[in-house]
Amino acid sequence: MEGEEERQQIQLQDAARHIVGMLRKALKSPSQNDGAPVQRGQTSGTPGSKRQMVSRPVQPTVSTASRSKLDENMARSFPGLFKKNCSRPRKRAVKSKHVQFFLLDKVTDRTPKTGEEMVLLQAGLGHRTVDIPEDADHSEISALLLESFPKMATLDGAWLLYKPAGGSGQRRLNVVSPEAEGYSGAHLTTGYTGKSCYYIMPIQESLDTSPLPFSAKEFSKMPKAKCINCQIHVPVQLLSLHIQDCQKTDTDSDCEITDDPSEICPICEVPYPVTDLPLHASFCGESSHLHFRDTLPSTSSAASAVQSTLSTAYQLVPVIKEWKSVQDPQEAVQLFLEQLKQEGASQPSLLLSLDATDDDEQRDCSLIKFYKSDYEKSQWKAPFRCSIKGDAAIGAGVTRHVLSSAIARLKHGFKLNLDFDLGNAAETLLFEGEPDHLVPAASTVLLESDLFRMAGRILGHSVINGGPTLSGLSRAVVSALTNCQKEMTKSKLCLEDCPDTEQRDTIGLLLKEEWTEEELSRINNLCLDWYCTVPTKDTNKLLIFQQLLSHAVLGRVTAQIKQLQKGIKDTGIWPLIEHRPEVVPLLFPTETEVQLTPQQVLQSIIWPRARSNHDDSDDDMPEETIALLSAFFRRYIEEASSDRLKMLLKFWVGWEVPPQRLKLEFVQSRGARHLPTAATCSERLRLPNHYKKFEELKADLMVCLVSVDTGFGLV
Repeated sequence: MEGEEERQQIQLQDAARHIVGMLRKALKSPSQNDGAPVQRGQTSGTPGSKRQMVSRPVQPTVSTASRSKLDENMARSFPGLFKKNCSRPRKRAVKSKHVQFFLLDKVTDRTPKTGEEMVLLQAGLGHRTVDIPEDADHSEISALLLESFPKMATLDGAWLLYKPAGGSGQRRLNVVSPEAEGYSGAHLTTGYTGKSCYYIMPIQESLDTSPLPFSAKEFSKMPKAKCINCQIHVPVQLLSLHIQDCQKTDTDSDCEITDDPSEICPICEVPYPVTDLPLHASFCGESSHLHFRDTLPSTSSAASAVQSTLSTAYQLVPVIKEWKSVQDPQEAVQLFLEQLKQEGASQPSLLLSLDATDDDEQRDCSLIKFYKSDYEKSQWKAPFRCSIKGDAAIGAGVTRHVLSSAIARLKHGFKLNLDFDLGNAAETLLFEGEPDHLVPAASTVLLESDLFRMAGRILGHSVINGGPTLSGLSRAVVSALTNCQKEMTKSKLCLEDCPDTEQRDTIGLLLKEEWTEEELSRINNLCLDWYCTVPTKDTNKLLIFQQLLSHAVLGRVTAQIKQLQKGIKDTGIWPLIEHRPEVVPLLFPTETEVQLTPQQVLQSIIWPRARSNHDDSDDDMPEETIALLSAFFRRYIEEASSDRLKMLLKFWVGWEVPPQRLKLEFVQSRGARHLPTAATCSERLRLPNHYKKFEELKADLMVCLVSVDTGFGLV
């Protein structure tokens, strides 16, 4: 269409030029009959003949002034044809201006300090210079900023610009009010003097400040230089900081490991140098077991090497590989969590205090109060400690028990009534439905109380500390929670995901070929209630089925899912989900994937053995007794269900996550009522040796397991 219009325009211009040419030619060569003046008195003829008078028309001359006036009139009438050296109107060049922007990670009222600017720069935030055209609108400015700051994609346009006040040091930030259509290029370039910059501040969310790899997109435009120590190309802006860490690493690696005398730690049974043993023993057993770790170095030389270089009591294995690039998802989770813990090791410990005299409702209130508190993102990475007032329990076993109880409350409900719409209900469920089809509860009261954000914090905090995960969620909810495409999310919907059985039965009627009048009435009423198309003979039943099911499972709880996602982001584990989608099944497993088998437990047990020395110690036990008790306990595990094995692990170590090693001991009985005990910190279970029948051991173990929710064994 545009080509046809252009061709017609060219033809019109050619025709106009032709007409103007004919006019000019006519003006230059007029005919003799036009009344032109004639010169008289001239003769013509041959010599000697009578001269005759000849009349000759005089050629008119067009003056320069007349020609100039004609050109001016034609140029005025046809500017596109007669403008000098301009066949077509030229477009005016759009001016642009270099404007400096600074992306902040959170809401603040002052400019960051110098040290904070370096932290933000390593995370892909901080200073950038952007070319802003004067005629750019808000959407174009947003696209330019997103190109320079890829992390702004998570803000979904929820940001504002601020300008600092005058002066030096930390200055107060004042908002740059957008116009009705948002920010414009003319607005920003006019108000920019070049002496300062515009600060981009998130409105709702906080951005992750974890250091990015030097190959990240955020550093692609920065000039790079090679580090002479590690031969890695580093952005020049970060080179000085990298050199300090690089040299420090080289210095640490050159330290010699001395052959100091070592002794075995009585808790973990690993040899350590004598000089470091008191420090290690005071904190042994408190470091979390990563749920996704398959193997850990257990050689004495490796343990001594790590322990000899400890500068703090809470030291983790340094991140050797980049969690974004490793292929194994489990290894990626392990490396990411180790990185988080390294970052949080310098933070003050996060403390949770409970009271042993509280009932279930009071204890749940304490949990809710703790996880609704607005801690900084870095504080969730800090070492986690729990204490119980009025109980001698201390150490890692209590922490494991608290995290396990918190996850259990998410799945099975808090033992108090938080939703008054439920009447006098004894429990408040945040998730409802069948196992592997759990969806957030469609409760406005729970949503307005920010309880789903609290649930996201519990989940993220448990993952950081190696605890249990939230299993049994609907696959469609997990897909929507992790920002998958809508088409992929809808494809994972199934009828069992609808928590309301009455609504589920009505939606299921759409899969039938024919309906009774009563069934048709139920379908029509549900469609009208949810503003969906009422089915007819010509209607696509499957399409209506998909619309109703999507609304029943996801449509009514969209705000709950977003709040749950926000809580997960608060704890700092969202980059793992965002950059490694393949780890999502590990963080949100199905109930089948978290089932415990007897083989999983048996292969982790360190079975007691008879001692080779035959002294008269009271701890010595005949081999026959050890073999009999081992056979009884092995039989108990082999016959136990998955739920029973989880209860056993909770009694044994504090939570249902199987550790790498489970220590089993047989001790001298103090009487018939001497029950099994557990030291949860050292993951040690002690069985008295008075059992002569399997049924006796089984009965006593059942008594111990029912006390899991209220006690911790010996810690």
